Amino acid sequence: MARLFLFTLFAASLLITGILSGCANGHGQAQDPSQTQSQSSHQAEQQELGAMVQALQQAIATPSPEQLEVIARYGTDSRYYVMVRGWLVQELSGIESQLAAQGDGAPETMRAKAEHLRAAIRRIDLE
Repeated sequence: MARLFLFTLFAASLLITGILSGCANGHGQAQDPSQTQSQSSHQAEQQELGAMVQALQQAIATPSPEQLEVIARYGTDSRYYVMVRGWLVQELSGIESQLAAQGDGAPETMRAKAEHLRAAIRRIDLE
């Protein structure tokens, strides 16, 4: 659910950015070099954000100290803190719900993932 939300949010931001840049460039009229540089810079930022989302998705799915570092790197960046923490909380909420439903029969991997998410939230909150 959280992944779908983030994907939808990311897709919507790309769509809005595309629409706004289409309006800004006069629908195909000649652009000056500064606009071209600005668009290149903007595209680079979008690619960087996409790479960050993919790295976080992998780090959230794979409990390990190395992946905790990836989450901490992005989660302690003030530009992304709210997004990363919200994603972690949503993932943890889903896992805890599954753990509660399964009780003692829950797989150890699910318990490990819940602990990984709790540790990630503590880590970004403390830094």
